[in-house]
Amino acid sequence: MNRKLNLLFLSSTLLPCLLLHAADLPAPLLEVKPEMKPLGSATLHWLGMHIYDITLYSHEAAYTSNSTAILSIRYNVSIKHRRLVDTTLKEWQKLGIGEKAKHEKWSKLLESLWPDVKPGNSLIAFKRQDGPTQFYFGEKLLGEIEDSEFGPAFFAIWLDDRCSHPEVRDELLGEKKTEEKGS
Repeated sequence: MNRKLNLLFLSSTLLPCLLLHAADLPAPLLEVKPEMKPLGSATLHWLGMHIYDITLYSHEAAYTSNSTAILSIRYNVSIKHRRLVDTTLKEWQKLGIGEKAKHEKWSKLLESLWPDVKPGNSLIAFKRQDGPTQFYFGEKLLGEIEDSEFGPAFFAIWLDDRCSHPEVRDELLGEKKTEEKGS
């Protein structure tokens, strides 16, 4: 009986530690200091299809548009890079973020950086506070957008109060518990 209780105790204390390791940072960003920790994760479904899984990382306990942060998106479908850029532009227009001239400049940069994605591919955005935003494709650095306004605008697509998918926003910010999710 004592042995069973010890085993139960050990499994209940070790399991949360093992789950934390499952949320480790993407490999290219493991060395970022201060340490980045996951704030939340979500899955985007559209018309019943599983489009992607997304995780938000930060070294702060709560995300702000000025935070150093990482968005890691793991795709479950194939999407051409031009469609990714077009969708990004539509979201900025919907949110009223940036001016037309900025949109044109940013879209040209994204068009040159982003590849087509296939199921299992990860696109990672690393935004430094008041600084540039780097993009990774898996572990490969794709490049950097130096404009300090770009990072907050890009992250707003998922994290602004008026974003297209508030349920994803809530989960990324840790504002919605897993057991509260529908389906």
